[in-house]
Amino acid sequence: MTPAQRPNTIIASEEGELLNILGAPMAVRLADPAASLFVARHTTPPGFMVPPHKHEDDDEAFYILEGTLTLLGADGETTATAGDFAFLPCGSVHGFRNDTKSDVEFLVICTPGVQSAEMFRQLDRVANGAPLSPETTAAVTSQYGVEFC
Repeated sequence: MTPAQRPNTIIASEEGELLNILGAPMAVRLADPAASLFVARHTTPPGFMVPPHKHEDDDEAFYILEGTLTLLGADGETTATAGDFAFLPCGSVHGFRNDTKSDVEFLVICTPGVQSAEMFRQLDRVANGAPLSPETTAAVTSQYGVEFC
């Protein structure tokens, strides 16, 4: 099917896949290999952190919807607030942390996104509602081209 033959996709707010990613909910809005795109709404509670890491194949971007997110990178830390956009190309070191007393909500956008979509699903399956150790998290993510730094 060529791009011109693919139908438009509209996903209602109550539709989609809900995953638990290391204790934070992620509502998958689109995970379409044909579109080379993964989009999810991620809500992180106070104190939540994803340590610095890099993706082998996926570019990643965050669009902050609500709150203030501390972004971790090879050059140090910066903050992003509602309306800010962060582009994190594959191979770049990045992570994030919620240093506030409120939830932070943001869109996670990955392209081509196939590895990210499967990695998030696998993290949810392996955890089965329980916390994962850093070792287990690293073992799962390494299967999908993500290396913690």
